[in-house]
Amino acid sequence: MKPIITIFIFITFHSFSQNLKEFETKTEMDFDFGIQVQNDWKERNQLFNDLESEKRSWENLTKKESELLEKYNETYNSMWDIEGGGCSWYCGAGDYTVRSSSYLKNQNKNSYEINNIKDFSYQTAWVEGVKGYGIGEFIEFIFVPKHPRVTVIKIANGYIKSKEIWKNNSRVKKLKMYFNDVLYGIINLKDVYSLQSIELEKPIGYSERKDYKKLQTLSKWKIKFEILEIYKGDKYDDTAITEIFFDGIDIH
Repeated sequence: MKPIITIFIFITFHSFSQNLKEFETKTEMDFDFGIQVQNDWKERNQLFNDLESEKRSWENLTKKESELLEKYNETYNSMWDIEGGGCSWYCGAGDYTVRSSSYLKNQNKNSYEINNIKDFSYQTAWVEGVKGYGIGEFIEFIFVPKHPRVTVIKIANGYIKSKEIWKNNSRVKKLKMYFNDVLYGIINLKDVYSLQSIELEKPIGYSERKDYKKLQTLSKWKIKFEILEIYKGDKYDDTAITEIFFDGIDIH
C-alpha cells in the first residue's frame, strides 16, 4: 500500500500547485523623497502660506511656481501622504482593523508596529519582530461586513522612508494571500523602489448589498498576507512593509 499512498499524495500536491493563482505586480509609480523633493515641498509650503496671508497672489505666480503647486496640490499635507484630502474610494472605505503575528520593538523613538501599515504615510513601516527574515510572519486585515469590496491591492514594499533605508532592510519577494483563512494565491513582488499593485480577478467582500440591515449582521471578512520569500537587505535581516492599501467598488 505504501507506493499507492505516495502516488496519491504526489498527485494531490501537484494538482494543488497547478491550480494556485500567482499574481505579478504592476509598478504604479517610483518613489522619490530625496533632497530636491524635500526642497520642493519647503517651497510649496511657503507659497501656500504666502497665498493664504495674501503676501502673494495667484496671478503673480511664475510658471514654475504654478507647476509646483499643481504637482503638490493642497489636498496633501506633506510629501509622505499616500492619500490626499480629495475624493477617493476611501471616502466610504477603510472601516477595518489590522493585526500581525509580530512586530519589531521601538528603537530610537521609531515605531514599527502593525498600525503603521495602514496609516497612509510613506514615512513609517511595519517591521516583523522575529529572529531571521520573518518567513511565515503575517499581516491580517479584518473588514466589517458592510465594507466596500476590494478589487485592487497596493503595496509599498520595504522601508520606503529613504532609498538607503530601503536597501539596508529586507523586502518581501513573495506573499501568500488568504481570504477568510483559505489560501487565495501567491503575490510575486518586484525588488523596486516603487509602489506596486495587483488587480483581482473578482471583487473580494460581500456582493449582496441591497439589504443593508442583513448585511450588517454577517460575519467580518479577512485578507491575510504571509511572508513566503524575501529579498535580503544590505545590513539587516528585518523585513519591512511600509503600507498596504486598497481600491475597489461599492462607493458613489
